Amino acid sequence: MNTENEKRWFVYIGDQHEGPLSVKEVHERKQKGQIQPESYVWREGMADWLMLSQVQELNDALEAMNPPQQPAQESAAASPEGTMEPASADAPTETKPVSAKETKQSTPEAASTRAKPKSMGLLGKVFFGLVLTAVVLAAVALGILAAGSRTSDTSLHSRIRPILQNITSKAPFLRPIFKFVPALPDIKPQELAELESTRNSTADAEARVAVALSVADPNRPVFYIATNLPHRTRFDVLLVGESETLLNKLQFNAQNTVVISNGVGKSEAFLMDGGQPIPKGEYQVHVYESPEQEESIRTELGVIPPSRAPGNPPAGVPAGSRFLITKKYFLGGERDETYLTRLKAFHESIKEKADKEISELRQFSETLILQQNSITAEFQKIFRAKKATPQMKAQWKKASGAWTQISGQLDQAIQTWSPETLQNEFFYGKAYGLVKNAFAAMQTLIKSEMEYLDKPQDKAAFEIQHGKLLSDARDALEQLKTKMELILKAPKTPGGLPTKEGL
Repeated sequence: MNTENEKRWFVYIGDQHEGPLSVKEVHERKQKGQIQPESYVWREGMADWLMLSQVQELNDALEAMNPPQQPAQESAAASPEGTMEPASADAPTETKPVSAKETKQSTPEAASTRAKPKSMGLLGKVFFGLVLTAVVLAAVALGILAAGSRTSDTSLHSRIRPILQNITSKAPFLRPIFKFVPALPDIKPQELAELESTRNSTADAEARVAVALSVADPNRPVFYIATNLPHRTRFDVLLVGESETLLNKLQFNAQNTVVISNGVGKSEAFLMDGGQPIPKGEYQVHVYESPEQEESIRTELGVIPPSRAPGNPPAGVPAGSRFLITKKYFLGGERDETYLTRLKAFHESIKEKADKEISELRQFSETLILQQNSITAEFQKIFRAKKATPQMKAQWKKASGAWTQISGQLDQAIQTWSPETLQNEFFYGKAYGLVKNAFAAMQTLIKSEMEYLDKPQDKAAFEIQHGKLLSDARDALEQLKTKMELILKAPKTPGGLPTKEGL
C-alpha cells in the first residue's frame, strides 16, 4: 500500500489527465467533486486506465482517509426527544459520492466523453505503433529480398524467385527494386542485362526469350535462358556449327533441353561423344520451345502470341515452333592467330581430301556401272538361250570372276563405312553412302544369277525375281551417277574450299 504523500496516481479530470498525484491529493479532489467513481485512473504497473470504482487499491486508501462516523444510536441519544435533530444551516454537510450507476443514468454523454478520449487515444497509439512496426519490418524484408536478388548465387536465387514473382504480381510497382536473374559473374554484362530485361517483362505484351553464353569454360559451353513464359516451360537449345569455321571437323550439331524455373534456366555443357570438347569455331544457337511440354504448360503457351520471324525456321528447328531466338557465337576459345593458322591448314587438308574423294568416288561409280552392264549382259545371253554354248559359259565365268575379285576389294573398304564415319570423316559422305547402297544391290543381283546358273530353277518365277533385283541395282547406280554430277558442278567458296551445295 502506498503512503499518502507518494505521487504515483494519474487521474483523468475534464478533458485532460492530471498527475502524478498522491492519495491525499486524489482524496482532496474527490471531496471537491472533481473526481467521481467513474473517473479513469492509472499508475505505473497497470495494463490500462480503469475507473476509480474498479481500482480496489486506491479505493481502500481513500476510504482510510475518511473520518470515522458515529453509530446511529449515539446520535439519537444526543437529542432531548430521542430523535435525530436536523443539522443547522451553518453545520458542515457531508457530500455523498455519486455512484457510477447514477452518473451514467444522469449524464451518459459526460461519462462517455470523460472515458473514451483517453482510452481510444492509448489504443490508437498502440495501433499506430503496431502499424509502424509492420511497415518497418516489411521495408526491411523487401530490402533484404532486393539485396538477395542482386547478390545470391544460382541455387539461392532459384528459391527467392517464387517469392519475388508472388510479390510483384500483387504489387507490379516493386519490380524495379528486384533482380529476377541471379548474379552471374560468368556472363558478359550486356547479355546479363538482356536476360534481366527479358525476365522482367510480362507475357501479356509480348512473349520474349533471351539466351546468354557462360564464359566460365570455353571448352564446355553452357547457355542461360531467360523468358517471360510460364514456369516449367521446356526449351530445346540446338547448336549448329558453321562447317567452314570448325576446326578439325567438317560439321558438328548438338542439342540440350532446358527446364525454366520461374523465368530462368541453364543448359548442360555441350560436349562431343566421350566428353571431348566441341570443335572450335562459329555456331548458330537456336532456342525454341520443346515439343515435349507438360499438358498445362502446352495449354498456356497455346494462347500466347508467337514471337519468331515469319517464314521457314532454320534447319533442325521444328516447323511448328512458335517461340524462337537465334544467336551466333564463337565457341571453343578465342578467335586468335593460332586458330586462324590451324584453320587454314585444316582447309588445305580438306581440299586435298575432297579432290581425293572425288577421284575415288568416280572410280567406284564407273566400276560398278561397268560391272553391272558386263555381268548382266553375259547372264542374259545364257538365260535367254535355249542351250548355253561353251563360249557363253566362258564369257560368264570371266565376267563373274572379275566381279568376285573387285567385290572383295570393295567389301573390305565398305565395311569401314559406318553412318558415323560417313558423317564425320568424309567430305562427300552421302556419295559414299550411295556407293555402299549400289554395291549391296549389285551383290544381291549377281548372287541370284550365280545361284540360278549353278542350280537352275523355275524360269518364269526367277525371271520375275531377277527383274526386281535388276531394277533395284540400276536405280541405285543411277542415284550414284546423279550425285557424282552434282559434286563435279558444286561451287567452291572464295577461299577455294569445296562445298556441299545441292548435295
